[in-house]
Amino acid sequence: MKIQPAVWKETGHIALGVVLGDIVMLVAFALLKRLDYTVLLGALLGSVAAVGNFLLLGLGAQRAMEDPDRAKALVQRSYMLRMLGLVAVLVLGVAAPCFHVIAVIVPILMPSVTIYVMRLLGLDKPKEKGGEKE
Repeated sequence: MKIQPAVWKETGHIALGVVLGDIVMLVAFALLKRLDYTVLLGALLGSVAAVGNFLLLGLGAQRAMEDPDRAKALVQRSYMLRMLGLVAVLVLGVAAPCFHVIAVIVPILMPSVTIYVMRLLGLDKPKEKGGEKE
């Protein structure tokens, strides 16, 4: 299955939002003099999980659109597997001492914040191209 350009584009937006959120978080940790390797590793783990989760969401939606007869089942299975993956990441982030818990959680929350900010700024609307929406 070829990944549609829209999935890549939106995943890129989310990745940018997660990275910007990570930068703000790392600056906050530095100002509080709490920045260490556990924060960096936690941010990396949480960021990979957040962006990967969004990419898998896009792939699940793409697959559901390609097979309308099984769309509901595909979306439900995708959701369940993605949530199990996020729970596994959170458990790892809490259980392993090499990860700072807050630094794992914040990036996982950033896609929601990014989507909210994009809607607030009106950046989530498709651009019109020759009378048609992209």
